Amino acid sequence: MQSELECLICLLNQALNTVILATEDINLQREVINRTADWIRQADLVQTPAAISTEVYRIVSELTGVDDPYKEIKEQTNQEALHMLPDLKKMINESADQLDTALHLAVAGNIIDLGIGHNFDLKKDVISILKIPFAIRSVHDFKKELYPGQKLLYLGDNSGEIVFDRLLIELILDHGVDVTFVVKSGPIINDALMQDAVTTGLTDIVPVIESGSDDIGINFKRASKEFINTFITSDFILAKGHGNFGSCDERSENLYFLLKAKCPVVARKLGVKTGDIVFKH
Repeated sequence: MQSELECLICLLNQALNTVILATEDINLQREVINRTADWIRQADLVQTPAAISTEVYRIVSELTGVDDPYKEIKEQTNQEALHMLPDLKKMINESADQLDTALHLAVAGNIIDLGIGHNFDLKKDVISILKIPFAIRSVHDFKKELYPGQKLLYLGDNSGEIVFDRLLIELILDHGVDVTFVVKSGPIINDALMQDAVTTGLTDIVPVIESGSDDIGINFKRASKEFINTFITSDFILAKGHGNFGSCDERSENLYFLLKAKCPVVARKLGVKTGDIVFKH
């Protein structure tokens, strides 16, 4: 997926949202904005939105010396989501269509996107999304994949969100599918790291591997050999969120994308409206 002009405007918002967390020094904040503007002038729109956005967070870290500006917020969203876990499990157990409910909950977790400044109320938004039909719903295809011996690679997105992923993964495991979960190898926005997988209990139920880099989405040029090998040998892949969609949508592997279309660029690419939820094969 290539970037569009609107992505360049979004870069400034991402820079501002992040540097405000990293430092209160207005001079440093201004320097980050100036450096981001320099990056915008040279950014090649042939790159994915994930690729051009990743550079913004490196600018913030370089100028402020803060490697993980979202660390405290990530811990908070993990705990908030874990607190909801018993009620979420009850929703699935009492549902007439457990897979559909688990998919809705997993995509509800995708609202926890701090880089683009998306405001959310976790409890309220989860309930709202449960009532919304998927604009694209590839559940029929997905069910065909769920049988013993199949290997699923699950590309995680944000901290907090991975608690919701855990519920879907537990349901998939009940079908005898082997699941491997992927986190980032270093801090980038509020994307999940290995520590988040430990905190939320994912490491207790499935193997968790790192992507090999600290890029938004998947940077296949920097990804680890372990990740690449697992990616190309998996029977099917479930990719969460904008970053994974934008960096994997032109791949030839058997991919399913689960996300909320939170910006018009992604919505147009998917052929849906901004705000729609999507489960696309």
